[in-house]
Amino acid sequence: MNVIQRYRSKSMKKLVALVAAGIIGLGSVSVAHSEGLFKANEANLLLFGTWVDDQKDQWGGGLGFNYFLTQDLGLGVSTHMENVDGSFIDNVSGEIIFRLPLGKLPLAPYGIGSGGYSWDHEKWFAGGGGGLEFRFSKTFGIFGDAQYLFYDGGRIDGWGARAGLRLGM
Repeated sequence: MNVIQRYRSKSMKKLVALVAAGIIGLGSVSVAHSEGLFKANEANLLLFGTWVDDQKDQWGGGLGFNYFLTQDLGLGVSTHMENVDGSFIDNVSGEIIFRLPLGKLPLAPYGIGSGGYSWDHEKWFAGGGGGLEFRFSKTFGIFGDAQYLFYDGGRIDGWGARAGLRLGM
């Protein structure tokens, strides 16, 4: 085994050990804090990055607000921007979220439906999809979701995805 192969082998072992330690660390944080992470009457601020495949791939960012009426049912509003040359706010959407917390785990898969208006395309849209949220505490988590978006007229239908932080209020 030459010097480069030994270096790669050592680096790979360190990477595997680091990933394993991270997973174990997250697991211990999860078990210690998993009770009552998802509650009724919960308000959250969302900060996220976006990717939208409407006519071309577009990356952007956005923010939103969610309020959960029950542990499982929430309502939200969000906006995001991909086109810095267009209007300051590209769109606004209302959302309904149905989440299913996984027992004592800090994970909650969810379904999401949305509808709103896009000023960039000057069209109404609706969407549906799903996502997953991981909670580190009652007030801090990360999430990711994807929706298929249907635009009025149908010429620019496509996928949208977002990932970001969920901050409890």
